[in-house]
Amino acid sequence: MNFERAKSIILIILVGTSIFLTWSIWTYEPEYDKFGDQSNYIKIKSDVQIVSDVVKPVSILFHGNGQHFQTSDPVEINKMEKEFSQWSFTGVKEIPVKRLQRKFDDFVHEDGSIEIEFSDDVPISLYKTVLNITDKDVPSFSFDRIIIKQKDISGNESAVYFVSYDQEKIYQGMVDSKRLRDFMDDFYTGSYSKHPEYTAETINSKRTLFVPEKSIEVNRLQYYIDNLDIGNLKNALFNDPKYVRQEPVSNGEEYTDGTRLMTINKENYLISYINPAQKIKLFDSSGDLLQKSIDFINDHAGWEDNNYRFAYMSENEQRVVFRLFVNGYPAFNESGMTEIEQIWGKEEIYSYERPYFSLASVLPSEESVETLPSGREVLNQLKSKDNIDFKSVEDISIGYQLNKSLDSKLVTLVTLEPTWYYRIGDKWFIVPGDTGGDQSGLE
Repeated sequence: MNFERAKSIILIILVGTSIFLTWSIWTYEPEYDKFGDQSNYIKIKSDVQIVSDVVKPVSILFHGNGQHFQTSDPVEINKMEKEFSQWSFTGVKEIPVKRLQRKFDDFVHEDGSIEIEFSDDVPISLYKTVLNITDKDVPSFSFDRIIIKQKDISGNESAVYFVSYDQEKIYQGMVDSKRLRDFMDDFYTGSYSKHPEYTAETINSKRTLFVPEKSIEVNRLQYYIDNLDIGNLKNALFNDPKYVRQEPVSNGEEYTDGTRLMTINKENYLISYINPAQKIKLFDSSGDLLQKSIDFINDHAGWEDNNYRFAYMSENEQRVVFRLFVNGYPAFNESGMTEIEQIWGKEEIYSYERPYFSLASVLPSEESVETLPSGREVLNQLKSKDNIDFKSVEDISIGYQLNKSLDSKLVTLVTLEPTWYYRIGDKWFIVPGDTGGDQSGLE
């Protein structure tokens, strides 16, 4: 090979190398770290819920001929929801209480009416996604019960009332009267023969509660549980999981990226997540707060159990609580094993606490019926306790006390024990028996 031919070959190689390197530089896409961007969570969608799945009535009260009847049956509540979600509401407006010419409490519990009750005030700005409100502009308000009155059904259109019991506010929307007559025929007529009778108890000048006249039989239940994938939740809550460190602690594990902290409590199957950088709050409207709370759970490992319902919201605290319901009854646990709680910060979630298990399958052999004392006995019990301010009681309800245990194969079980509860503010307490009861607050 002569010298000139060798130079030509070397030149071709150098030119080819240059072209390859130039192409590599032009097409190179570096992988930037997202550690400083707190908004890019990894979304993990599973059992997505919409407003009508989570914001649901907890009970239905029927008032007629001086008697009161109530049901918490999920089947009947779902049938009722399906019916009123198909109505067209028009002319939604406030009704001044002073125009009633009677006590607010008498209007709410009037003879010949149905009360559809919710756990807490629901923003109409959110619930109008469930209802068909045709008005272009709807006033801003919240309500905790929808009321249909037999005597107000007349003409072509009749009033349906949205009431906030604590705020003593009343709004009405007009609905086709035929729809309302059919509704009352389906649900109100014969309610006395289908549902247990309740007795009215005046707690104070502004509140009347209703409790069953007779003892109540409720199933005691026991379930195997399924666990949520902790890795999925870690990936969902930390925007760059590769920077997350894991450390063992006495009863579980901790995960941190130096800013956020997720704690796994293996004793009570709970997850606690906190982002201190979000402590300063921006005050969203109640409708926006509740909607983004539902969306957050949808996007961050899901509900795991489709039996969670909206239970409580504090706009001032930017706090929302969802509670486990089983067969229409709320479930409680002093460690928080039946609640999903969120507190929102200035841009995103500040605090997130939830169980990481779901009720998988009930043990048929462990299902038994327990008889709870009548509501009248419960009222007398509460009145007899010096450490309970009876006039401050805001609700009395049957619920399930959730306890965990191990079977003979060391598999975790949870037992749902029927129990009477009462509420003061946003805290629930077990009604004490003759030997005393658990007076710790169950939020």
